[in-house]
Amino acid sequence: MKKERTKRICNYFMKGLLLCALVFGFWFMADAGVNADEVGIPKNFTPGTIEMVPFTKGENSNPYINITNNSDKPVKVTFEHNIAQTDHNYKLRIYVGNHECVSKENPVAKDANVLYLYPYQRIEKACEVVFSSSASSSASVTFNVKAAYLSKEVKKKDQAIGLNKNTAVEIPLSGMQNSLYEGVTGSGEDERWYKFDVKDRAVINPIFELAEKERCSLFHQSQTFIKIYNSRDELVYKEAATQYKGENIWNIGSKTLTSGTYYVKIVNNRQAYYPATFMFNLNGHDWIPANGISCSSSEIQLSDIGKKKVIAQTVPANSDDKIVSVYDHLTGKTWDWYNSNTVDYDGIPSTATAPGRHAWITFKTTNGKTFTTYVISPAEKLKKPRVATGYNSAKFWVDYPNKLQTSVRIQVLKKGKWTTAKTLGYFSCGNSNPVTIKGLKPLTNYKFRVQAYANGMTGTPSDIVTMKTGSKKKPAIKSIKIVQRKKVTVKGWWRRHWVGGHISRYEWVPPYTYTKYKVKVTLKKKVPKIGGMWVAGNWVKGSKKSYTVWVPNGAQKGKKLTIRISTALGKGYGNGPEVKKVIRAK
Repeated sequence: MKKERTKRICNYFMKGLLLCALVFGFWFMADAGVNADEVGIPKNFTPGTIEMVPFTKGENSNPYINITNNSDKPVKVTFEHNIAQTDHNYKLRIYVGNHECVSKENPVAKDANVLYLYPYQRIEKACEVVFSSSASSSASVTFNVKAAYLSKEVKKKDQAIGLNKNTAVEIPLSGMQNSLYEGVTGSGEDERWYKFDVKDRAVINPIFELAEKERCSLFHQSQTFIKIYNSRDELVYKEAATQYKGENIWNIGSKTLTSGTYYVKIVNNRQAYYPATFMFNLNGHDWIPANGISCSSSEIQLSDIGKKKVIAQTVPANSDDKIVSVYDHLTGKTWDWYNSNTVDYDGIPSTATAPGRHAWITFKTTNGKTFTTYVISPAEKLKKPRVATGYNSAKFWVDYPNKLQTSVRIQVLKKGKWTTAKTLGYFSCGNSNPVTIKGLKPLTNYKFRVQAYANGMTGTPSDIVTMKTGSKKKPAIKSIKIVQRKKVTVKGWWRRHWVGGHISRYEWVPPYTYTKYKVKVTLKKKVPKIGGMWVAGNWVKGSKKSYTVWVPNGAQKGKKLTIRISTALGKGYGNGPEVKKVIRAK
């Protein structure tokens, strides 16, 4: 009796359990059938819309889509919908990969409705709709689920390498593309380690860039930290945090590293938007030393300073040693703010440099290589000389140069070439120091000029003086007669005596009288090809047979009277040979 009663109770209990199971099963099936929609991407598909999925609130306020990639290639899935894109939507929220693409409170980035799936991956609740309680039962949304193949290779997270320092992936200095991981990610942290070796010295200029730009601007959710350590775990590259906005690329500048092994730690923190594929490039190379410096001009004229730029460049042009300083010898100033392979400099205009070839600019690199550009300061341009020609010579009066160390070259044009006939030192110049050059031909036109010379530099030649030499023919004198006499009385006067540029004493010269004579000089015949005649210091124009002139200085009675006669082409040039005659004054 007791056994039957126990058996009866067990039967009731089992029936109750069965009834509960049936009720729960029906409820689960109903929920699965109404709330969930399965979308499968075929093994081989044509890119485009795979399936259209409509949802209506009704009694189900939380429908979703499960998606499976049945192909052997990674794919990009886009959940297009018919909900207008606004900053706030009070009827529903839409989540794709656990991230909002239609929000009630927050603005949503463009392309937030995209997922990436690696081959054969299945994602539960890949797309989820949450209708608000205030939405009517007729509220609805329709999805066009589109799929496209990805061209890049995508690994699963469990295939990743370099998860810690001991398993760091070795990369070259030039860099390469690497990935943290792909597919759907959850909250938390994930890191990758890479290492590289520097033999002697190297330069790196790392950049970090997300490969999928469409995921760059999603609420700072994808935050990446980058550190570079040496083999002693010392931080050699300061920590950099990246929060991507648009097309930004992380780049904190170049760094010089010495010999050793270095480790790069990249940490993806918080909830990463998937796929967190990135480009990490060291942009490095072994150190390129500067072997020297080349310059656009090794010399420049003094007049070009301040007008023409001198461009200096390291050799080779891409060396890691830079030009870091410029020293101006003329001003004595150093500019040390440069740090470039190429530097241009034009200097400060100057006219105070003495003639010669002088150091001007010295460029210097970080490894001590130098190059000096020189400035050419020419000698001055002199005034043209005063010249008086004879029949076989020319006499020059040359002004003093402006600079004491300057010499003067007297030049003659012979057979189309300027030749230096004589060089004068500074103290041989001046009006009181006429200089004569010989060896000229009679009745010949000559061109003369002077040119300054100092410290190896020549100046611009002076203007040219053109003169003709005189006739070498001497006048043949037939007779010299005194034709008139005149007494001349000279008053007494004080004669000055000079010493060292100063008057040392005065001397009284008493009055005296002398006789002045007028003479007539008769030639045997006229002298041809002349412009006139010098007779006793008097210039008489024209070629004549006789000349009558006053002798300037006169003579005392019974004394000798000297008469000098010579031909000339003009009053100041082309003098012929001189004839000297002495007569007795009566």
